[in-house]
Amino acid sequence: HQGGSKGELRVAEFFSGIGGMHCALQLLRQLVGEREFSYSIAGAFDVNNIANSVYERNFPGVRVCTASLDSIGLARVRALTANLWLMSPPCQPFSRLGNRRGLDDARCKPLLRLLEVLASLPDDERPSRLLLENVQGFEASPAAERLLDYEYRQLLLSPLQFGVPNSRLRFYLLAWRPGAPEPAAARLLPANCLIDRPPSAATSQPLLPSCCCPVCSGRLQPGQLTHDSHLRCYRPFARPLSDYLSPGADAEPELYLTSRQLEQFFPVLDIRQPRSRATCCFTKGYGKRVEGTGSVLQTRRLAFGKPSHDRVKAGACPPRTHGEVSHADSAAAAIDASCSSLAPDDLSDDDINNGEFVDSAGGSGDAETMQAYAESLGLRYLSAAEVAGLMHFPPGYSFSTSLCLSRRQAYQLLGNSVNVLVIAHLLSYLLLS
Repeated sequence: HQGGSKGELRVAEFFSGIGGMHCALQLLRQLVGEREFSYSIAGAFDVNNIANSVYERNFPGVRVCTASLDSIGLARVRALTANLWLMSPPCQPFSRLGNRRGLDDARCKPLLRLLEVLASLPDDERPSRLLLENVQGFEASPAAERLLDYEYRQLLLSPLQFGVPNSRLRFYLLAWRPGAPEPAAARLLPANCLIDRPPSAATSQPLLPSCCCPVCSGRLQPGQLTHDSHLRCYRPFARPLSDYLSPGADAEPELYLTSRQLEQFFPVLDIRQPRSRATCCFTKGYGKRVEGTGSVLQTRRLAFGKPSHDRVKAGACPPRTHGEVSHADSAAAAIDASCSSLAPDDLSDDDINNGEFVDSAGGSGDAETMQAYAESLGLRYLSAAEVAGLMHFPPGYSFSTSLCLSRRQAYQLLGNSVNVLVIAHLLSYLLLS
């Protein structure tokens, strides 16, 4: 592995959040073995005391500094003697939904301060490796140009490309100082371009042969990849969503969408089933806002081919349905009619179009019919543990702290975090020779 003067990898985590980068280091060590890869955390920093409490709950040996980095001193950074910097700075200045002011945004001050400190460090005290994660759009900023004397590669990747049924396209920057030992990224990743596929797939040389993801296992070959913004070529190789669902979550009533939410937002919901091999990105607004914050799970299947009254008698409509049975019955009949030309697989995978269903069931003029149908699906949010699983946090990762986090707070922290599996792969290209 890449080490410091004493052969030890000392890591500084800036914008450490709930510890996703640390989890990725742990996962990499599991995949390559402790003899091949060892590290210590020199320091972790984040301004969010709630995130820090979760980090410390799961890594009790690390004391996280709760402070803004926009005024961190040179002496403080020098004292870390870290040779690997991990950074996940605020994404709002670069997000499509933000004002896109980039480095001119006040929320970029902590990142700019770190880059300023980096340039001020004595040459022999600068970190030899850096990894930065942010949203798509960061690549258009001049931030990378401030990494003087560093070589770097830029990537846009999604967990779906690593076999995870979740779309979370993010920008990654891998940077290193020239000299021995040269990281695998220098040999295997092309320079002067934005890489949009997993490094292993791009090079046919996986560094993690013990990993079971499609690219490392060889199930997905470079010739099978196509340039598609929806990454559809990766979906057949992804694990089903059912692999990430928690036993008993279906019995948690607080996870289910209310009748009012279904009435207002059903046409725009992204509905997935346990067999689905993709979900939308889970944002920090999941569980608070309904539209555009992440997928919801259908817990009850439609009984295709059965008479609609049999479906209702069999209990396809959950007890929480407030419409009359006749409304549910007519809704099911309308859906059967609209879908008569489609095989069940066409409707139970990843491309459910609620808007078409609304039109088929009579549009907004038949609100009771549509409401009964929506409630018959048993739609619920994924639990925080299930979202954490999709982001590949280790099983049992705890959100139980002395601060008594709510479910929405857990969603918010996860929405601001990173995908552990993706980071672990990128760390292998940055740290392994």
